[in-house]
Amino acid sequence: MPIIGVIPARGGSERLPGKNIRPILGKPLVAYTIEAALEASTLARVIVSTDDDETARISRDFGAEVVMRPKELASATAPIDDALRHVVDFLRENEGLSIEAVVSMQANNPVRKVGEIDDVVRRLIATPWATAVATAYKLSERPEWAKVVIDQQTMEILPFMDAGTMYRMQDLRPLYLLDGATIAVPTEVLQKAAGDGRVHVYLGERIVIEVHDPMYAVEIDELEDVQLAEFYLAADRGQSRNASTADPRR
Repeated sequence: MPIIGVIPARGGSERLPGKNIRPILGKPLVAYTIEAALEASTLARVIVSTDDDETARISRDFGAEVVMRPKELASATAPIDDALRHVVDFLRENEGLSIEAVVSMQANNPVRKVGEIDDVVRRLIATPWATAVATAYKLSERPEWAKVVIDQQTMEILPFMDAGTMYRMQDLRPLYLLDGATIAVPTEVLQKAAGDGRVHVYLGERIVIEVHDPMYAVEIDELEDVQLAEFYLAADRGQSRNASTADPRR
């Protein structure tokens, strides 16, 4: 049974309209993830799940397959795992194809580490007890130090949680955040969680993380995110260009 890549890319976006097809350094945002997925040797197919005709057209132009999802699975509140199940169900019903695992790659994460999609898939294959493998980065901001506003007029605050006496970063257990850039989950685990809307429940109970630099977790949701992503993409292009022109005798 194949392992497929699915790129959820709905047409709507409240904070940055049309973000998934917005030009980033001259290329539609979704194209960065499509190209990275097509380079992965572990993915049998790369499929964009969208409700938007223009996103579908652009995705096909860049080499991806497209599965159009119904509007009810493309709202701002629709869980992303429902879109993944829709693709699995579509392939089973229309092609009689059973899928071993689904690799979800967010369309609005354009800065991608070379080879990381394959790394995530291979780690899932090599870790039979894992219910999912997901990219994550180490947090530098701590919830123990966060505050919550209890009065919007006076802006009075209280601690979000009891920090105790541990105020040095080195005294605290490291925390990691799943960033959604790449997630590999067996189809059996994905389908088992259908209808359960709790956060990350579709990844099962034994999640393994692939830790990467926060630059690979840049997620475009607002205009300032575009500038940050373009900075990293331009820097990456410069490094690649320098590497290709370097004198091999050095």
